[in-house]
Amino acid sequence: TVHSGVQMGIQKVARDTGVLNLIPNAGVHAATRALCAPNVFRTSFSNSQPTLALGKAMVEKGHKKAVWITWKYAAGDEAFEGFKQSYTAAGGTIVKELGLPFPNVEFQALLTEIAALKPDAVACFFAGGGAAKFIRDYAAAGLKDKIPLYGSGFLTEGVLDAAGPAADGIITTMHYSDSLDTPRNKQFRLEYAKAFRSQPDVYAVQGYDTGLLLVQGANAVKGDLSAKPAIIKAMESATIDSPRGKWTMSKAHNPVQDIYLRRVENKENKVIGIAAKALADSGAGCRMG
Repeated sequence: TVHSGVQMGIQKVARDTGVLNLIPNAGVHAATRALCAPNVFRTSFSNSQPTLALGKAMVEKGHKKAVWITWKYAAGDEAFEGFKQSYTAAGGTIVKELGLPFPNVEFQALLTEIAALKPDAVACFFAGGGAAKFIRDYAAAGLKDKIPLYGSGFLTEGVLDAAGPAADGIITTMHYSDSLDTPRNKQFRLEYAKAFRSQPDVYAVQGYDTGLLLVQGANAVKGDLSAKPAIIKAMESATIDSPRGKWTMSKAHNPVQDIYLRRVENKENKVIGIAAKALADSGAGCRMG
């Protein structure tokens, strides 16, 4: 599942039947919070996890007053939770929250409002084609060189060709970067390119890690997938040797993982540091059993 709404439909069935369910993308909080289940595992992120590492990085760069902007839907609201928590805890003030209905991309009025507010920086959650347009419109409105733009890493995933030079300098936080300079990532990228004749992205890494997790579970029971309690136990205690860096499972079955600080340079998300080590989602409201 990629889409959080689809996962919420599956979540009910998985909880009712006990069938093993591995989530390779959908970040919806409830899947590993209030509606968590022993048989449901996520190998990607919770919607607030990337932005939970963003606030401190922004304040450290001297941005004490920020405007937040996103689409008004579950993913945007949940990404805001992470940003609000980390930014205010680091001493930052959110001067305005701006939103527009998903998937509306008429940003002009909101960009005019940002220009009038004159914050130290803007933080956002957008993804896909809308993200590319937001990045271009932000630059066209004359804001690019005046008010630094930050975001959840999805802002700059898979859109850098479409966004062009307007994206240069944008800083994001994300649990993966193509440019991670590790032997593990280089090996993965080489083998992926040979196999698929294309370059892997964060979604490819998450899918790969989902396979690694399932294999660890299956190996623990010598392939007997009916031995569900033993599989679950093995997957709960697994360490995944991922291209993103090693990660483990939280008690609520969401990755405990490093979040990287990345800057866009020449159509690439370059790693400039680690924004947070071994960051876990709160798992609030999760009761296993």
